[in-house]
Amino acid sequence: MSLKKALVVARWEFVEKVRTKTFIISLILMPVFIIVVSVVPSLLINKPSSTTINVGIIDKTGEIAPILDVNLLGKYKLPDGRPNYNVVVIPPGDSARTEANRMVLSNRLSSYIVVDTNIMSSRKFEYVSENVSNFKDISRLQSAVKDILVTNELQRNGIKPSIVKEVTRPVDLETVRLSKEGKEEKTQAGSGFILGYIFIIILAFFVVTSGQLLVRSVVEEKSNRIVEVLLSSMTADEIMTGKILGLSLLGLTQLAVWGAIAISFAGQLAAFITVPGSIWWEGVFFVLGFLFYSSIFVMAGAPVTTEQEAQQATTYVSMLLFLPIVLATMVAQNPSASYIKILSLIPLLTPTMMAFRIPIQTPDLWELIAGTLILIGSTYFCMIAAGRIFKIGILVYGKRPSLNDLVRWAMKKG
Repeated sequence: MSLKKALVVARWEFVEKVRTKTFIISLILMPVFIIVVSVVPSLLINKPSSTTINVGIIDKTGEIAPILDVNLLGKYKLPDGRPNYNVVVIPPGDSARTEANRMVLSNRLSSYIVVDTNIMSSRKFEYVSENVSNFKDISRLQSAVKDILVTNELQRNGIKPSIVKEVTRPVDLETVRLSKEGKEEKTQAGSGFILGYIFIIILAFFVVTSGQLLVRSVVEEKSNRIVEVLLSSMTADEIMTGKILGLSLLGLTQLAVWGAIAISFAGQLAAFITVPGSIWWEGVFFVLGFLFYSSIFVMAGAPVTTEQEAQQATTYVSMLLFLPIVLATMVAQNPSASYIKILSLIPLLTPTMMAFRIPIQTPDLWELIAGTLILIGSTYFCMIAAGRIFKIGILVYGKRPSLNDLVRWAMKKG
């Protein structure tokens, strides 16, 4: 196989696709979409109210209602200083709920709560509203009622609530990650897990999108018979290798642009996630994993002739990317277990398993090197196999090849 000819194909694939309007538009729209989806909802949820909210209470104990208004007023206020909540007391009785429901439906109340006499033993009360998905108001009312119950119970037993509050004050825990070299670095608990999770999601997204682009490119050239012209000047191995390198570079270019945009907006996330010193190994496995899965996509799409068959072939490959997510908890608890090490050296799982392990507890150097070599060898094998399957597949019509046929074609030389 001539690397020079493969690079010619790679350059052509990259240049042709990077100039398309679809690529340029996706390069801009996707980050905008991600920012809108991730940032806007949190801004809307945290947006302070502009008007006072009327909340009703039917208090059958007679102990909650007198304090609830003061409790809410002390914690929650509008930007202009007015109370965020106004508690409306509805005297308990046979028609109390009917009256409260009428007030809610006429918008005089946004909601109301019902406190029964057995609340101390049952530890529950009712929240009634047309909208029971207003998590902010529900959690605030729940917290306020709980504080009142605790305070009343402490006072009944002659205990000052201020003493209990001080004794039960949370204890802060600082986590320190110890590297293989014995270096200590402070990090947030669980930040390594989140970093590995983000890595897998990004890898899966780019592999799926780029893999489908690869398969579609192969199917189009087979249906247009362009490939027959290409085969007159270069081998199938060179064509497949060039396609994989060119379209993979396209995906990595897209990732680089989006990564630069993400860094500028990741101030809050960066404050939580501490990047370990061995993070560059993540980059190694990302690039190698990207090339490896791309080559598998091409190998899966080499024998197909229609878009429908290509989609079916790539669906099963895509599912393998998310398998480590099932094992995420076990990896986080014991990343150095023997079975985890074995799974990490299976080519189909190496990129994603290493992605979880490196931020949590960096594997031994021999594992990192072994995983790198395995991925390089596996990628090369898949590129060659894809070329062989593709070369024979373009000559076979009217019959869908079986798994045995594909294995035989992949092993056939010349």
